[in-house]
Amino acid sequence: MLAMRDAQRRLSNGFLILLSLPTAAIGFCLSSAVASTTWLLSTRYDLHLENIALIWLMGPLMGLLVQPVVGWLSDRSWWLGGRRRPYLIAGGTAGALATFALLELDTLSAATGLSLMTVAVFVVLVSDLATNVTFNPARSLVADLTPEGPHRVRGYAWMQVVSGVFGISAYLVSIVFGNEVLLLTTVAVTFMLTVVPVFFLEEPRPPAPTAIAPEVADPGGVSTFKALWPMAGFALYGAYVAVDRGLLDHALTTWALPLFFGVLGLSIAWGAARAWRGRVRPSAELRLGTLLLAHGFAWLGVQALFVMSFFYVRDVVVAGAHGPLMADAFYAMWSDSVPAAADSAGRVLSVGFLLMNVVGALLPVLVLKPLCERWGKVAVHRAAMGTMALAFAAITLAPPTEAYYYLGMLGCGIGWSSLISIVFAIFSESVDSRQMGMSMGVFNSSLVLPALVVPGLVRLTETLDLDRGVFLLFAASLLLSFVFWMFVTEHPPHRPTDPP
Repeated sequence: MLAMRDAQRRLSNGFLILLSLPTAAIGFCLSSAVASTTWLLSTRYDLHLENIALIWLMGPLMGLLVQPVVGWLSDRSWWLGGRRRPYLIAGGTAGALATFALLELDTLSAATGLSLMTVAVFVVLVSDLATNVTFNPARSLVADLTPEGPHRVRGYAWMQVVSGVFGISAYLVSIVFGNEVLLLTTVAVTFMLTVVPVFFLEEPRPPAPTAIAPEVADPGGVSTFKALWPMAGFALYGAYVAVDRGLLDHALTTWALPLFFGVLGLSIAWGAARAWRGRVRPSAELRLGTLLLAHGFAWLGVQALFVMSFFYVRDVVVAGAHGPLMADAFYAMWSDSVPAAADSAGRVLSVGFLLMNVVGALLPVLVLKPLCERWGKVAVHRAAMGTMALAFAAITLAPPTEAYYYLGMLGCGIGWSSLISIVFAIFSESVDSRQMGMSMGVFNSSLVLPALVVPGLVRLTETLDLDRGVFLLFAASLLLSFVFWMFVTEHPPHRPTDPP
């Protein structure tokens, strides 16, 4: 323990790796969900794409409610020797149990008498609740234990490297052993690497109240919440989808696209007006609002990728293949069984996300950190979002083959590497460190709110009968993110804040 405390004091690489393990465990859990949830629900439980999109929607709805509350509580808690520790223990345990339950949905349905869809929604809600309870304190812990500046960037860069390695491992398990083995592995990883490391980290007690710097949000976090207003329509759309499909049996389906375009247009117009005001009269609050909206549109494209790419791979890449698939050839090295088309699609999908995560794991420390020191964090992140938009567009415009899909996903990894590392350093230096837990909860809302309108993208895809074109929708989302990042300055303005 004394050696670990010395490592913590020196901010050694070993300490930063240990600090990253809870986040990496949840990252493994999320990678497992991306690789297996859509496959599991569509093949084993025979659920339709719209129902799967609804199940994916339930998790963000839970996160929208839970993350700020957990953040606020963890800022004010001190139990078991830490502020974040109790939530990491509880979240890691619940996450492991919920992941195991995904393999037993039919058994749970028969035992409770509830429909398979109801049980699936409940299990995913518990799983996402556990993720939200854990992820927010885990990321806040990095900010708690690293000082602002280069060490903070280094901490989040190592967080992404470690998370990326575990994400790569998740996809390798999926490719080599199958998704059921992946889910069982996730149970062990989520519990062990979330709960055990926190007992080797020494958390500081909450700092005493001090005067707040004028370049960050107010200590009560009110300005941070106000920064989310341009995305308020997304919450309305998520509520509409939940009510229409869960209570009204699609009675309001004809309103899906008009409402989707309405809330999207409102968000863009409101965000553009704020971004322009921030350029004319710079303020910390306006900069923060533009930052969160830019991050939100990036996650709209990424969340849609998680939900919809399996069907692109199955219906375009695998269905159009004229020879053996590379993913199946790799699988054949460990198995003699002949894969079904859905299993082949699942493996191709996993290889694609594996490649994206390889890039995401290597770039933060090797490339992004030096670039940030030279050009600035915002400039580097903005360029990464533009690169990811180009990669999505390239997948659509290139021949729909397995090789070109993999090349495109490698390009997406550049944006992914920054999206889950550098942006945390940018945000954490823009808010009051005394309220880091709640602020991280609000930050998470900026990626949860866009996820609520992904069913609208699904409806648009089905209405226009898009196959390859789905990646153009992803590209458009990342392009919007890039444009809004153009209005985010490298540093918050050092002046009294203006009302948003």
